[in-house]
Order: sequence, then structure tokens, then C-alpha cells
Amino acid sequence: MTTVDDWSIPEAFSSTEAECAAASQGAGLLDLAHIGTISLEGPDARRFANGMFTNNIRDLEVGQCGRSAMCDDRGRVQGLLDVYCTDTDRFEGVLEGVTAEWFESRYEMYIVFDDVEMEVSQGEPWVLSIQGPEAAAVLTRAGLPTPLPGHHIQTDSGTRIVNKDRTGLGGFDVVVSTADIEDTWKQLIDAGACAMGHGALDQLRIQNGRARWPTDGTEKSLVHELGINEEVCNFNKGCYLGQEVINRIDVKGQVNKRIHRIHVEGNPENLVGSAVFVDEKQVGTITSAAHVPEGTIALSVLRKAAWGENQQVQISSSSGDMTGTVLVQP
Repeated sequence: MTTVDDWSIPEAFSSTEAECAAASQGAGLLDLAHIGTISLEGPDARRFANGMFTNNIRDLEVGQCGRSAMCDDRGRVQGLLDVYCTDTDRFEGVLEGVTAEWFESRYEMYIVFDDVEMEVSQGEPWVLSIQGPEAAAVLTRAGLPTPLPGHHIQTDSGTRIVNKDRTGLGGFDVVVSTADIEDTWKQLIDAGACAMGHGALDQLRIQNGRARWPTDGTEKSLVHELGINEEVCNFNKGCYLGQEVINRIDVKGQVNKRIHRIHVEGNPENLVGSAVFVDEKQVGTITSAAHVPEGTIALSVLRKAAWGENQQVQISSSSGDMTGTVLVQP
């Protein structure tokens, strides 16, 4: 077991290496019990959400969804979420990097004259996720729908299937009630999914250069620095919290730091927190690392001096000094 956001969840069911291999060739099934959910409902819910989050909520139709960032007025990321349009005036969301309690305390102060009802939950419904190139085939064998990218489908039993890639391999989230979670888990395992822990999820997303917030960022990080701007932002939607700064960066193309993968030979320990240097000048800090067959892949938000393909960097860790090579993002 491991602890994520103060929740105890499986680190591995067998081994991280075996689970990564199984998911890369088939489909891995995750229990994301630590993830909170929210709902916004009312005549003003659409306008309210569109003014709070970075993506275009205004034009979402029932059955559509999208990933957004929650930013402060300086455009700095405070959290992430997936928003599902479930009815004309109702939106549900799955949080990333923040708790349901944080979401409620932050956004209830903005609901002053708006006709919006907010509900939050840390548990119930629960989020499972099936990731890998065979994820759609597993869902089909289990008798569940496979929504297209940007879409979600609710079954007759109330389980919601969402097209959601968490690893770079493709996949789906399955949002399910407490009453149905055990049966749904067994149903997906029987259909060919491999039980997968958080360690494999972390390794796969690191291999594919996908930032996890706040692991790979801080409360001062910008969406462009984390490489998620194209996924979470809409630049034609009108005003929202943090829009001025985010749009200015996008128009000018002036971002001084950006997330990159670094390849390190061997399997050094304690890389997270290590300083990264180019010509004796610190250009970043390693925020995530995973051992892979080719050595170790690390993530770091690097300054421009280290952006060149195959740029050599020096890493100073508690295990000693070593050399790394900056890789192009997938």
C-alpha cells in the first residue's frame, strides 16, 4: 500500500514492472479511491463554471466533458479537474491534486448571487480507471460503453464511463457507486483487465512525460510550464479567473520553464528533489522519477538552457553526482 492525498491505496498488486508490462500490452485497472468528486447544479451553473475554470464549459453539451485547470488571478495552477456535462444545468467533476473540501472552501465564496447548488464528496461515487491499448476491448467484453474522446456515457445502473487517458496509453475512467464498485471491479478483471497499483500508474505517466499536479509543480506553476495548456485551456471562451496572464503567455509564447523528461543511466535512488545543472547553473529540480528497462526516466520543469534535444545535464543527488540526457516530449 501507499499513501496519496492522505488516502491509503494499492502501490502494487504483484510488481510495478509486471503491471506496467501488462498495461502497456493490454489494460490495467486502477482503484483511485483518493480522488474527490463535485457537482454544480442550477440555472447559473454553466456560466459560473465557465468563469472559474480554464476550458470551455459554456459550450459543453450533455454527454461531453473536458479537463480544466483551477487557477488564481495570476494564472497559477491551484488544482485540476475533469468536468462532465450531465444535464443542461448540471455538471459533475472529478478532482486532481486537491480535495473535495478544498474545492468547496475555495469556490463557495464565489457563489454570491448565482443560482448554483454545490455538492462535494471525498468518496461515493468512486473512481476506477482502466488504462492501456486494450481498455476499450475490455469494456466491450464487460458489456460497458466506450465513449469517444471528450465524451462520457452513463449506463442504466448509474455507472459513468469517461474517455480519460491518465498514462499516455489511452483509457477510461469508471465512476461508480459504493453498491456497485466490487461487482464492477470483478466484471472488468473477468473481462481481461490486470489489477494495477499507483506505482505502475506513476511509472507509465512519467515514461510518457505527463505531469502530475502538484507532484511536478507548485502553487506558482503555470499551465504552459506543465505542458498541459493545450489540453486544459480554451483561448476563445471569454473571461475566466487567471485568463489575462494565461492568454498573454500563449500569445507571446514567452514561457521560461517547461516540463521535460530526463534519461539517467542505471537505477539511482533518491532522485526526487535533486538539482539539475547546465554549465554549473541550476536549471531545475527533479520532481518525479521511475525505473524503466532502459535506466531511469525523471521529470523536471527545466529552464531554457536545458531545452535542447539530447542536452546533457548534471544531476546532484544524495546518491552522488551523475549525468542525464534531456529527451523530447512524446
